[in-house]
Amino acid sequence: MTCKKFESVIAYHCSPVLMGMKPSNLVSFSKEKMPELPKLAALYSENLKGEGICMEIICSCRRHYLVFVYRPGMLGTCLQQIEARKLLKAHGYPEKGTLEEMISYLKSRFEVSEDFPHEIGLFLGYPTEDVEGFHRYGGNECKLCGYWKVYGDVEAARRLFADYDMCREFISAQIQKGYSILQVVGMKHLCKFASEEIYQASLTERKRETA
Repeated sequence: MTCKKFESVIAYHCSPVLMGMKPSNLVSFSKEKMPELPKLAALYSENLKGEGICMEIICSCRRHYLVFVYRPGMLGTCLQQIEARKLLKAHGYPEKGTLEEMISYLKSRFEVSEDFPHEIGLFLGYPTEDVEGFHRYGGNECKLCGYWKVYGDVEAARRLFADYDMCREFISAQIQKGYSILQVVGMKHLCKFASEEIYQASLTERKRETA
């Protein structure tokens, strides 16, 4: 997998993070197809540091790397919410831990858990009630399924999902034009308008294809 392919995957899965709309996201990469991933993640993290974005491997199993792309400022704010702190404390996280300590503990949770730790949703910026609902119902009986399973405010989630879709369309279009991730991050002020235009155009095209 080349750097260009790496950027395309990151741009597709992490577009709301790159544009400052979401605190973080996770991306899985095959170790077989991308053995150079650790070096790439470190390089891009260093290059994106000035834009307030970090990138690190949070889990490494036999076949895959799981990369955590996040904005420390936004993520720290999410994890400091009262309800989020209560839920994290219940899972053993340090009550007054730094963001680095919280991420370190999350890594340890991946090491001992067969599945994704249930609280991972808090790190990804999901509403606490949706994280708790997923845990309570085992992923069943949700009201809406999109970027995550919704158990709380459906309309708010629906609007947010639409914004994420438009953001993804915008980022993907810029990457296809040959811009790098670092260049695209500098286009945050253009994202809202441009993404709506591109998203609507893509919807029109899809309607033509299915007509």
